[in-house]
Amino acid sequence: MRLFLNPPLRRDCVLAFDLDGTLYDNPGYIRAQEESQVRQLAQFLSLTYDEAAQKILDIRQKRAARNLPAASLGDIFRGLGVSDELIIQWRRDHIHPREWLTEDSRLQNTLTALTSHHALALITNNPKSVATESLSALGIISCFTNIIGLDDTFKSKPHPAPYRAFLDAARRLPEDCIVIGDRYSVDIEPALQLGMQGVLIERPSEVHLLPEILD
Repeated sequence: MRLFLNPPLRRDCVLAFDLDGTLYDNPGYIRAQEESQVRQLAQFLSLTYDEAAQKILDIRQKRAARNLPAASLGDIFRGLGVSDELIIQWRRDHIHPREWLTEDSRLQNTLTALTSHHALALITNNPKSVATESLSALGIISCFTNIIGLDDTFKSKPHPAPYRAFLDAARRLPEDCIVIGDRYSVDIEPALQLGMQGVLIERPSEVHLLPEILD
């Protein structure tokens, strides 16, 4: 865990969580999400699944070779000519959180403890409906006051637009907001650039340390 905090912390900060890889640990589900979208891209481009997957890999490797930040899957799809409307539709139609996620009582207790002093929000690169179903499956939907999804801004993290939408919804100064996620360049760095604070976690189990750290 790495902390990008400016003590003393306000006890009423707004905490904005990433979802996949932050609030739950399910590598099979995360992999299945991407595979479902690659299948749609393959059909769109009239390619085989393997050809579409290789095209995505080539783009990622070229960016890495040029020391560019990792691109979101949505940004890669946009670069290949897929519209925002199709990206959102594919995710709504083919990502099914309830097939993979179940209630997590320990996570419920941790987030409920955090709500004693903080409002909780979610910023995700999936559509809001997918995020809502995910939080409901985990049993934590009642803990969140705001959800910023792909269909709110039509931009994917690390683009600043989802973070600005979160700040507008929270109606708080950036320094009173803390973003929690598992990827520095995608989740944390954009928030810091807008004046927010951050907590970078290595694994979802570290979320359970937050009540002690923040309160």
